[in-house]
Amino acid sequence: MTDGPFTVRFVQGEQVWTVAVAPGTSLLQAAHLCDAPVQTLCNGVGTCVLCKVKVSPEQWDNLSPPSALERNRLGNIFHLLHERMGCQAKAVADVEVEVVDTSLPRRRRFERR
Repeated sequence: MTDGPFTVRFVQGEQVWTVAVAPGTSLLQAAHLCDAPVQTLCNGVGTCVLCKVKVSPEQWDNLSPPSALERNRLGNIFHLLHERMGCQAKAVADVEVEVVDTSLPRRRRFERR
């Protein structure tokens, strides 16, 4: 680990977005800098959990440790699913993450009788 800047790579299928970030930059902030499709409804305060990304076990130590908020929101198996919240995880070294499709379910229209 170095003092930065760090390279963050976002991968979604065949698409790749890369950005250099300063230490302490969250993955959500990094995604916004390079237009990677990491979603949010809460603007990064940690309530919507739409900013989930997958991190390979080899890359786990390249991010800040999960906060209590993140562990609470993702549940106690987040480390088994290799998921982190982009608004909470900060790069502490070069890292590559997979963008998770977190599209919201479509609203159903109910017919009146």
